[in-house]
Amino acid sequence: MPADLFARNALYVTQTGLALLMAFLLWYYLRVYRQTYLKVWLLAFLAFAVYQLTILLLYATDAGQSWANLPLAVIVHFTCYSFALLILMGNRLQFPHIASQTLSWPASRYFVIVLILSCTGVLLPLVSPALLAWQSLLETHIRLILAGVLLLMAGTGLWQSNSKGLGPKLASVVLIFWGILYLGNTLSAMLQLSSMANYNHMFLYKSIELALLVTLGFSLVIWLQENERSTNLKLTEKTRYLDQHDQLTGALNRDALLVKLDQLIASAVVNNLHLVMLGLDKFKNVNESVGLKQGDRILREVIRRFEQSIVKPVLIARTGGDIFALVLADVVNDKQLQYSLQHVQQLIEKPFLLDSGPVKLTTSIGLSHYPVHAQSAEQLLQQANIAFHQAKRLQASWLSYQTGMEEETARLLAWESELLQAISENQFVLYYQPQLSLRSNQLEGFEVLVRWQHPQRGLLMPGEFLPLCEQLGLSQVLDLVILRSAIASIQRWQQRGVHIPLAINMSPVHFEQEGLKQELKGLLQQYAVSPEMVELEVTENTAMQDMEKGSNFALELQQMGIKVSIDDFGTGYSSLAYLRKMPIEKIKIDRSFVMDMTSNDSDMMIVKTMIKLAHGLGKRILAEGVETVEQLDLLRTLSCDAVQGYYIAKPLPETEALAFFKSYPR
Repeated sequence: MPADLFARNALYVTQTGLALLMAFLLWYYLRVYRQTYLKVWLLAFLAFAVYQLTILLLYATDAGQSWANLPLAVIVHFTCYSFALLILMGNRLQFPHIASQTLSWPASRYFVIVLILSCTGVLLPLVSPALLAWQSLLETHIRLILAGVLLLMAGTGLWQSNSKGLGPKLASVVLIFWGILYLGNTLSAMLQLSSMANYNHMFLYKSIELALLVTLGFSLVIWLQENERSTNLKLTEKTRYLDQHDQLTGALNRDALLVKLDQLIASAVVNNLHLVMLGLDKFKNVNESVGLKQGDRILREVIRRFEQSIVKPVLIARTGGDIFALVLADVVNDKQLQYSLQHVQQLIEKPFLLDSGPVKLTTSIGLSHYPVHAQSAEQLLQQANIAFHQAKRLQASWLSYQTGMEEETARLLAWESELLQAISENQFVLYYQPQLSLRSNQLEGFEVLVRWQHPQRGLLMPGEFLPLCEQLGLSQVLDLVILRSAIASIQRWQQRGVHIPLAINMSPVHFEQEGLKQELKGLLQQYAVSPEMVELEVTENTAMQDMEKGSNFALELQQMGIKVSIDDFGTGYSSLAYLRKMPIEKIKIDRSFVMDMTSNDSDMMIVKTMIKLAHGLGKRILAEGVETVEQLDLLRTLSCDAVQGYYIAKPLPETEALAFFKSYPR
C-alpha cells in the first residue's frame, strides 16, 4: 500500500477511534448527570465514527466495488448529516431560548428528511442517466454543503447564547471553523481549485478535520467540567439560602431571624425595635377545608403582603407552621405602634382568593420591645412568643409582653397537663337538668352539663375549667368526650325504658366543623341511638360568626334528624332576618333576663318580646334560670313553651336524674 494512501487511511481510523472515545466519555457523563443533551452529543460522535468508518470501507476496501456500494453510500450521507444535526440539537437542548426557533419540529421528522436526502443523493444519478454529470455534486458536494451549513448554525447559535465559560466559546469557534472547512473544501472542488483526488489536499483536509474533532471533544469536556462546577456552586448557594430561609415562602427562618436581629441590636444604627409575632387563627381548619396546597398558597401570599406593606418591616420571618415574625424599626411612639398593628391585622383579614373561593382569616399578635423588654434576640423572640400565646388564649387582638406572663404561662401549662390527664382518665362527669314543657306539664328533655371530679380539688363547676379549656385549645377534645358520654347515656336510659332527648352544649370552636357531622354519625351508629334524641345547643354569637355557613350547617344537622337550638339568647347580636332563616328548633332565653322579670318591668317586657318574636318566627322558646313559682306562673302567662331552672330541679347526677324522671307526674 502506498505511503500516502496508508497515511490517509490512518487518519480515518484515528478519527473513528477518537470519535468512539468521545462517545464513551459522554456515555460516562450521561450515567452521572442524566442530561438529554449528553445523549444527543453521544449519538453525534457515534454518527461521526460510523461516518468515517463507512467512508473507509467504501473507498479503501473491496466492499465499495460490490453490492454493498449503495448501502454504504447511503450510510455515508446519513451519518454525515446526522452528526451535524445532532450537534445542533444538543446545543438547542443546552440553550432552548436561543435555538427553539431553529428546530421547531420533532427530531424524528428531521431524520426522516435526512434519510430521504441521503437516498436521493445516491440513487438519483443511477435512476436518471441524464444526472450522471451531476453525480459528484450529488454524492459529495451536497453532503458537505448541508453538513457545513448545519455546523455553522450550531456554532453561531452557540456563540449567540452568550454563555460564560471557555468550553462553550471554544466549541462554538470549532463548529464555525468546521462548517467553513466543509463549505470551503466543497467550493474549492467545485471551482476546480483543487481535487479531492489530490492526496496532499486530502491529507491536509483530514488533518484539519481531525484537529477540529480533537478540539471539539476537548471543549465539550471543559464545558461539562464548567457545568459541574457551576452546578456545585448553585447547590452550595441554594444550601446556604435554605439554611437561612423558609423553603415554602422564602422568608427568613427562625435561626436566621435571631442572627440578623442580634446584628441589628449590636449595630448603632437602631435603638428601638419591636418584634411582632403573629399566627393565623384556625389555620388548621382552613387546611382541612381547602387542602394543603391552597393552605401553602395562603402562607406565601401572607409573606408577599408583608413585603409590600407600608409598614416596611426590616425583617420578615416564618418561625413555624402558621407563625410569622416581623421586626419593626421605625415605630417611635404608641400611636404609630397601634397603627402598624392594625395595618398588619388588615393585611391578614383581607380575603385570600383561592380556587375554591375567598377565605377570610384573623390573627393573634404578641410583641416585645427592645430595649425595654430584653437585650438579645433570643429573649425578644421568647417574650414575643409568650405574649402571642397569651393573646391567642385570651382571644385578644394583640398583647404586649408584660412581666409575669411567664408565671401565667406556667400556670396554664400545669392546668393543661391536668386537663389532659382528666380526659384520659374520664374524670369528667355529666349532670342532667330537667326541661319542663309548660303546655303539657311534662318533662320534655334534659340539658347535659359537665362537671370535673378533680382528684385533689373535688367537684369543679364549668366556670372553673371551661375557660381554661378554651384558652388551651382543648374545647373540641372536651366536646367529643361530652358527646360520647351523652349519647352513651341515651343508650343506657333507653335500655331502662327511658326515652327522652338530651340537649348538649357545643363550644364555638367545634360548631360548623366538617368533622363534627361525621363524629355524630359514627356515635349515633355505634350506640344505636336515634338522631331525634339529640339536640345541640350553640350560643347566639357562635351561630352568628358566619351566618351563611352556620345556617347551612344547622340545616344539614336538621336533615340528619338532629335538632339545633340557640342558647343564651339576648346576650348576642342576632338579626331578625338571620333568626328567620336559621333552621333551629328552639330559642333559649338567657337566665339574666328571667332572674328579675317579676320585679323589673324592663326585663319582663324583654322576655315578653322575645317570646312573641320566637313564636312569630315559628320557633319554640325555653326560659332558663327559673327559680320561683312566680317566675314560672308569669312565663306560663306569657305563653313560654318550656322552662328549666332550680325551681324544677337543679342539675342532677345520672341516677338521680333517672329517678326524677320516673317519679315526675305524667
